[in-house]
Parts: sequence; C-alpha cells; structure tokens
Amino acid sequence: MREYIRNLSIFNKTVLFSTFVVILMGVGTAYISYHVQRNMTKDILMQQATGVSSFYSHTLNATDILKVENSKDSNTDANSRVKRDIQKISNSSSSYLLSYVVSTKKVAGNNVKMLVVSDKEVEKQLGKKRIYRADPRFYEAYQKAIKTKKMTETHVYKDRFGVWTTSFAPIQDSNKEVVGVVGVSVDASILATFQRKLIASLIAGCIIFFTIIIFFQDWGLRKLMSPLRELLLGIQQVSKGNFQVRLRQQDASELGEISKQFNEMTLMLQTLFEQVAVTKENLGEKASPKPPLKGLEKAIDEMELIIEKTRLQKELQRAEKMNAIGQLAASVAHEIRNPMTVVKGFLQLFYAKDNLSDTEKGYIQLMIDEINRAEIIINDYLSLARPDVEQTEAIHCYASVNNLVELLSSYALLTNNINIEVSLNAKPVIRGVRNEFNQVLLNIMKNGIEAMKHGGTLKVVLEETEHNAVIKVSDTGIGMNKEELERLGTPFYSLKEKGTGIGLMVSYQIIEKMKGKIQVQSQRGLGTTFLLEFPKISAEGERILAIKQ
Repeated sequence: MREYIRNLSIFNKTVLFSTFVVILMGVGTAYISYHVQRNMTKDILMQQATGVSSFYSHTLNATDILKVENSKDSNTDANSRVKRDIQKISNSSSSYLLSYVVSTKKVAGNNVKMLVVSDKEVEKQLGKKRIYRADPRFYEAYQKAIKTKKMTETHVYKDRFGVWTTSFAPIQDSNKEVVGVVGVSVDASILATFQRKLIASLIAGCIIFFTIIIFFQDWGLRKLMSPLRELLLGIQQVSKGNFQVRLRQQDASELGEISKQFNEMTLMLQTLFEQVAVTKENLGEKASPKPPLKGLEKAIDEMELIIEKTRLQKELQRAEKMNAIGQLAASVAHEIRNPMTVVKGFLQLFYAKDNLSDTEKGYIQLMIDEINRAEIIINDYLSLARPDVEQTEAIHCYASVNNLVELLSSYALLTNNINIEVSLNAKPVIRGVRNEFNQVLLNIMKNGIEAMKHGGTLKVVLEETEHNAVIKVSDTGIGMNKEELERLGTPFYSLKEKGTGIGLMVSYQIIEKMKGKIQVQSQRGLGTTFLLEFPKISAEGERILAIKQ
C-alpha cells in the first residue's frame, strides 16, 4: 500500500491527502456535534425532570403522604389526592416521564417501598406491597436525598422496567422532616432514539458535505495543477529533442515564473544545438553507418563527436608543434654545437696558459661555464627530437625515489637551507625507461627546491593504490596562480629567471609516454604539489621484462 501511494502522481497524492484531511475534519466535527447534542438533550430532559420533581415536592401535602404511608387501605382520600397529583405529571409527559412517591421507611437490602406510582402497569407489576428492587445508583441517590434534604440525580441505570435516569426531591413536613421522596424518572431510551436520528442526520450531512467539497477540490486542484501538467509535457518534448516547445505564462506566481524560466531554457537549448549542428557541418563530419538517432540523443551524439574531433585536432596540433620544435631543435643544435665545441676547446687552452692574470682566468672560466650551460640547453632541445628507441624495463620506485632524495639532500641544504622530508610507504614497480623516470623526478624536485628562495621544506611521499604507484612532491615555495598553472608544461614557458621551460615539457612527455598522469595543485604564496601516478606492473610482468632484457 505504501509503495502504491509513493508511486502516485503529484495530483493524485494531493487529492488523496486533502480528501483525507477533509474527511478527518468532518468526522471530528460530526463527533463533537454528536456529543454536544446528546449532552444537551440529556441535560434538557434532566432539567425538566428536576423541575417537575422540585415542583411536586413542594405541592404534595406532607400530611397526605404520612396518611398514605401509615394506612393499609389504598382507597383513602389521602391516597386518592396524592395519586391524582402524581397522575398530573404522567398526563403532561406520559411518553417519557415516570413519576412516583417513595417511602422513607427502610426495607431490607436495596429495596424501597413505592407509595404511589403514576403508571398503572408498573404499579401492577410491583404488587400490593409495592416493593421495588432498586439499582445501586437509584438507591444511592434516593438515600442521599433523604440525608441531605436536597435534590439529587442518578446516572443512567437499567431495571426490569427499562433504562432510566432519575431525579429525587424530598417532601418535608412543617418540622422540616423528610416524610417521602418524589421521584421522576426519564426514559433513557428516548436518548438512544435521538442519538440514532442524530447519527443518521450527521452521516447524511457529511456525505453531502464531502461530495460537494471533493467536487470543488478536484476542480480546483485540476486548475492549479494544469501548469504542472503542461510543464511535464514540455519536459517530455524536450527529452525527445523538440526545443521549440513553449509554455503559457498565465500569471506572475511561482508556477508562472517556472514557465518563464522553462521557455528561456528551451530557447537557449535550441540556439545551442543549432550551433552544434552548424559546427558539425563545418567540421565535415560524415554520416555514420549506425542507426540514426532522434531528438536529444542526436544532439548529444553530435556534441560528443565535436568534442572528440576537437580533442583530436588539439592532439594533432600539439604533435605537429612538437615535431616542428624537435626538427628546429635538431637543426639548431647541429649547427651550433660544433662551433661551440671549438670555442670551448680554445677557451680551455687559453685557461691553461701561465701568463694570464687571475682576472683574465676568471673571465675565461665564466665563458666556459656559460658554454656548458648552453650545451645543457642544447641537450634538452635534442631530447625533444630524439626518437624513442630505448627499451622499457621494470623500475622499482622505492629505490629510485630514495636515491634521488639522497642525491638532492646536500644540494637542498647548500642552496637555501631546505630540508627534505621523505615518506616511502610502498614499494611499487612500474614500467618505463629508468633514466627518463629519474629525469622527471629530478626536474620536479629541483624545481621545488629552487621555488623556495628563503628556505622551507620539500616533502616527498611514495604510496600505491590498487592499480597505480603514487608519488607526491610538495614544496612551501612561492606557488602559482591559476593562469600560471594552465600554462605549465607548454613549450618555452618557465617561471625561473634562467629557465627555458624545456625540462618540464620533456617531463610531461615522459609521463605521457609511460601512460601516467600528472596533477598540479598550487596557490600563490603557499606552495605547490605535484601528484604523479604510474600504472603498476605485477610480479609476472616484471619477470617478463627481465627475460626480454
């Protein structure tokens, strides 16, 4: 049942909930009305009985009551007068009131003696002695009226004559002594009849009331939900690729604002996918042999084709750029290296002469150092053009990282008093060229050290996941902004004063060749973190590489 309600539409859920609330309120109102009416009717009847008993307790002659009680003959004048007065009560309300006079003399048990009874049938059933076996509630109220000399009432009780509720009024003589008790009993079955009529009226009223409310509620909710239904149909049309669908904006309410925003969204989607179709045509994409797509699927497929085409074009442009750079680097390096070798050789000969002053030797040494630096730059350029002919091998990351950290520790302390913290938590094995892998780590660590001009800490962490070896290199240097991060690894871009940008670009190429990934996180003034991931190889893969070598 709960699952069925959960799967209902919003309209049906709203109708169900509001109907439940209306029924609950109606039933609650009917229940309250029922109890109020019942209690009011009961109170009215009891007030009438109380008024009658009170009136006749003052009207009946106490002397006549004593004569009736002390006389054994039921045909005396006193008996006739008392019976006549009691009959007046019965004649005025014979349908639901039973009146009588009760003796004050004690009878065994809860029994009482009726002196006079208005109803002849009841009097006949009581017999000549007129002894009535009283209900405990009747007897308790009767005794209370005698003792307190005040009027009392009973709750509803049942005896052999029916269901009653009774009001008692004491009859007092001139000495204020109670000589008898007037009892007026109300037939409680009248209350039950009234309750049945009242319940029937309330049920009929509730049915009519609920029918009217549910009718207007259904009509009102349909009017209220019509924009939502239209919105749902519009969404279905958009999902089928119909971006020309528009909703009616009926008012300035929240639903009207939703319709407005939906129309703006479909207009933008229509413009977007029209541009996508034009872009696809400009790219010259031929029709594919697969089954034709429709609607939104077609638009998304076209976007995917454009994205893939754009990615391939970027890769092609990058490859062409690197190829051009490599060819240029090889040509420049070939043309420059030989003259530089000659110059370097003659400078070394001049430096070996004894007749040179220290200043002249200093100048020559400076020239030799600059030529050495130029050779390093030329070697970096040549690495861009060098074909990949080296054979891959199994690289133990733990040993490589540990050796490089030991190699750079002294350099870091001597350069800017930098401390290297290393955390080697795994021993993964990857596949690649060892020298190239070491070159990548060396470039990144050295860049981190050089970025901390005023000292700091370089953290190197080696970890592994299920499939990858993870190397994290973090520094506390100057950091980079977003624009600098985006240009990182592009040709000839460097943040160092004497950098060429070739080292990091070569590192990116090596990582890509090893099917690895590199992520850089940096914030200006807080430092930079390089995160390297390389695919691990299994022990079996390591054994196969060793056999090939």
